Amino acid sequence: MARQGFNGPAPKRAEERRRRNKDVDLKVTPKTYGNIAAREDNFDPSWHPAAQLLYRSFSDSPVSLYFEPSDWATLRIVIESASASLLRYEDRVSLDMVGSVIKGLEEFLATEATRRRLRIETEPQEGARWHEPEEYWHPLATAWYESLQRSGQAAFYQASDIAFAFFMAEVITRYLGAGLKMSGRLLDVILKGCTLLLATEASRRIAQMELTKIESRNIDAEITALMEEYAAAI
Repeated sequence: MARQGFNGPAPKRAEERRRRNKDVDLKVTPKTYGNIAAREDNFDPSWHPAAQLLYRSFSDSPVSLYFEPSDWATLRIVIESASASLLRYEDRVSLDMVGSVIKGLEEFLATEATRRRLRIETEPQEGARWHEPEEYWHPLATAWYESLQRSGQAAFYQASDIAFAFFMAEVITRYLGAGLKMSGRLLDVILKGCTLLLATEASRRIAQMELTKIESRNIDAEITALMEEYAAAI
C-alpha cells in the first residue's frame, strides 16, 4: 500500500519536487566586501575575544567573497563552539571540542595549508595586521605566535590565518599551563593546527611551498679570513 501524505501520495510529491528543481537556475557569484550583512547579523559580542577575532577575520580574507548566507550561518556554529571551548574553563580546554573546531574552520579555508590543498591561489599580503599577544599567555605560546610573524610562510597568510594562530596560541597556553596533566592527544590537535599554518618544514614541503633561504653571512669573506689566519700561524 502506497504511503499517503497530507498532500497526496509521497512518490507523486517527490516527482513534482524534481520537476520544480529542474527549472531552478542557481547562480553563485562572488560577493563584494560591502555585501556582508549576514556576517554582521550573526556576530555575538559575548563570544571569547579569540572567537570574535576568528569570526571577523573572514570578512578581511579573500575567500569570503564567495560566502553565501549559509556559509556565515554555519561558520557561526563553529565560532560559537570555539568560544564555548575557551569560556567553559579558565585554565584548560576540551580536547574533542578544539579538534572539532579546527576541523570546522578547515571547511571555510581558514589557513594557507587548506587553500593550497584545494589549489586555491592567493597573492602574498603586505601589511597584514598581527594582533598583540595576550599578557597572560604562556611564554612558549607567545614565542610560537611571534615566530610565525617572522617566518617566510607568513607572506601568504590572510587575516583568517592570523586569527587562527591567535586562537591556537590561546589553546597552547591552556595546554602548557596544565603542567604534569598535559594531554598527549591535545598535543596532537595542537600540532595539527601548526601544520595548517605551515609552521614546520615538513608541512611546507607537503603543501609544495618552497621558501628561498637567504644566507646572511659572507661565506667568501669568512673563508678568506680563515686562510689568512692559517697562513699567519705557519
